[in-house]
Amino acid sequence: MRSTRAHSPSPRRWTWRLTEREQREPGHPSPEPADSAGQPWKGRHFESHGSESDDGSAPEELIAAIARFRSGDATQDVVVDAVRGVRLLVPLVAHAGDEGVTDAGLRVDKTQELSLVTVSGPDGRRVLPAFTSVEALATWNPSARPIPVAARRAALAAAAEDTELIVLDPGSPTEFALRRPAVWAIAQDLPWRPAVTDPAVTEAFERSIVAEPAVAALRLVAGDPDARLSSRELVVLLALLPGLDQTALSALIGRLQASWAQDAIIADRVDSLGVKLTAVS
Repeated sequence: MRSTRAHSPSPRRWTWRLTEREQREPGHPSPEPADSAGQPWKGRHFESHGSESDDGSAPEELIAAIARFRSGDATQDVVVDAVRGVRLLVPLVAHAGDEGVTDAGLRVDKTQELSLVTVSGPDGRRVLPAFTSVEALATWNPSARPIPVAARRAALAAAAEDTELIVLDPGSPTEFALRRPAVWAIAQDLPWRPAVTDPAVTEAFERSIVAEPAVAALRLVAGDPDARLSSRELVVLLALLPGLDQTALSALIGRLQASWAQDAIIADRVDSLGVKLTAVS
């Protein structure tokens, strides 16, 4: 679970880093990433997307779904469903490999290696950029090499690398962010719907306030309705009865945060959330 403090959108920043060169703290290996059932992502292999006739253009059905979403005629799950069966392009970039020293004492690169690129998203988490077309990839980084993969394979690769987010076409009009629950659903070929419209998610939050008489009402709203990682995925609006001092308010929020963190449905289906408080007059 992410922190449930009220959150204001962070400025957009995409910091490059190469996954193959990422360093971990000695003696503290990262636990093997696994799905919500505890099954490791590593070792799940699917055939590469056939690309002999691929001219590098964007899949029409995906572009149409994103256009409908941007115009307000479709929801995020329509785009996610359109992603499932398409070819995406993931970027590889060259970096220095082994170094050598010339007779004159100058350091030179003896080899070059290709690495899969991830970027740092607005909240600091790793993001896998993926592209619908060669044109969109070239707009983002002209030196990157496009590798065609099936969308499900890209999702599996992200999950196996403990990368929770995929952004389609960053910096282009067709930009669209896939958050952790959607990425996992694509990887496992499972249904997905936005947390804000998921009845099971709503019921889980409503259960959490049953024993909290100070909470008059609870409502869920989308925190990032444009799917651009501009804020947390979900905002919990809490209407509180008057009379709570700061100590009581802090205790209430602490209890709710603990309840949400322990709820399996919220943990699995909500990528990140914030809280907004209002007073009932």
